[in-house]
Amino acid sequence: MTTPAKALVVALDAADPETIRSMAAAGELPALARLLDESATATTRNPYGLFVGSLWSTFFTARSAARTGFHCWEEIDTRSYEQRLTSPLEIRGRPFWETMSAAGRRVAVLDVPHSRAATPIDGIVLCEYGCHDRHFGFHTWPPPLAKEIDERFGLHPILAADPYEVKEWAPDDYVLRAGQHRTADEERALLEGLLEGIERKSRVSTHLLAEGGWDLFLTVFGDSHSVGHQQWHLHDPTHPWHDPALAAELGDPLAAVYRALDRAVGEHLALVGRDTTVFVLLSHGMGPHYDGTHLLHEVLRLLDAEQVGGGAAMRAAKRVWARTPSVVRRLVQPGAAALLRRRLARHPLPPVRDWATAEERAAQRFFSSPNNFVFGGVRINLAGREPGGLVRPGAEYDAVCDRLAEDLLALVNVDTGGPVVRHVARIDDHYHREPVDSLPDLLIDWAHDAPVDTVWSPKTGIVHGPYTHWRTGDHRPAGLLLASGPDMPAGTTFPAVDLVDLGASLAARFGVDLGDDVDGRPVPWCSGIGVPPSTTITA
Repeated sequence: MTTPAKALVVALDAADPETIRSMAAAGELPALARLLDESATATTRNPYGLFVGSLWSTFFTARSAARTGFHCWEEIDTRSYEQRLTSPLEIRGRPFWETMSAAGRRVAVLDVPHSRAATPIDGIVLCEYGCHDRHFGFHTWPPPLAKEIDERFGLHPILAADPYEVKEWAPDDYVLRAGQHRTADEERALLEGLLEGIERKSRVSTHLLAEGGWDLFLTVFGDSHSVGHQQWHLHDPTHPWHDPALAAELGDPLAAVYRALDRAVGEHLALVGRDTTVFVLLSHGMGPHYDGTHLLHEVLRLLDAEQVGGGAAMRAAKRVWARTPSVVRRLVQPGAAALLRRRLARHPLPPVRDWATAEERAAQRFFSSPNNFVFGGVRINLAGREPGGLVRPGAEYDAVCDRLAEDLLALVNVDTGGPVVRHVARIDDHYHREPVDSLPDLLIDWAHDAPVDTVWSPKTGIVHGPYTHWRTGDHRPAGLLLASGPDMPAGTTFPAVDLVDLGASLAARFGVDLGDDVDGRPVPWCSGIGVPPSTTITA
């Protein structure tokens, strides 16, 4: 009998590890519960601050997020200050499975986000059948495989919408949504479509797995990503848009999708024996979509104006605030927030713009830099880099970054009285950058503890703009890797694995070196070359 695969990787895109652990402990996810009990485990460290857009390209190129050339679906053109759409066609680096194939290994790769079936390999590549991210449409290597799958299994009813069109947006964002937010009927149909899609995708994936003879079989399910974005408000009873009646009727959509994914994992495990090494990757987490990205343009405009002179009232407020002892500031802010809430209830403010023009960016010393939403991004208008740079490199750049970080940390969420930002980091502290890139210079880690509709600080005054987007859930950084098989020490908790190292580790299991032009390096226990089964390692 042909062995289905020597190594099987099942990835659940943005399946929240905390929720998975809780459901497994409650007996709702039997396949994953067994893996949690019997596997070696490690948290995964995803690219700091950039992980939403660069997680998967970092995984499959084994390059750092700063070197793939793709970190967000849009960016500011460094030559013109204009905002432009990006494409995975700009990703630099070779998918590790292509290197494996060139080295004589037979591989199957299904639905890795942002990847393409562009290069002939020894094996198969299936793209954008059940993938949350959409760029190229459903296609395969070899090309006839796409038609065969469509005719034999049917396509994913949600994530393969408009299957052969090139569209740069996630299908779950627009399918079954006629207005700004889904109706109850649309929510119901979306969940049904995702559940049907998981069943179809599992049939496709297990059929291909059962063909056998694979060195590496890698399959990614995108439905956990989709339900997290679209229906978090029905999962989370504390969410301001939670509909108790609809949630009672549907049940928890997140839990329903996770149960269906658990069945899919079990169906894959049933096809492989004890001689197969199995990896299950929960790529990163999910939580409520609470951030201040939609207010960032206006906040930065006000801070820039204040720093270069501001009005007399703003300068006076700054002087008073600077003389206020820090302990008093902590006491004053909650009271000020309550006063502002009452005032805004009597005199509502119009929402601020959530975008800026190229001319406005060119005139400011810093401006918002697209970086999805979990981490805000700020680009410094740097002389010698930006076409009309206003901030000199060196001491002035350092001073602007330090002052801006301090000002962002001073922002108060008027609805809670708490901070809007919990940390501001320089991207240079986390990445070796290329001379000309479009990355943010500062990364803003939002507090993520409550909706952010109105913020205040002594330098910005009140900035108001309710969040109205239909996505109610958004990403969280930490992922989880489960590994079982003949060379895996069951029950061992290993130190965290950097995601950039995972592709290199999978290739190394088969004696394949990805070369010098990558940043990832094989992790001994993942690659099967350095840790005997009896070893006990804890984080």
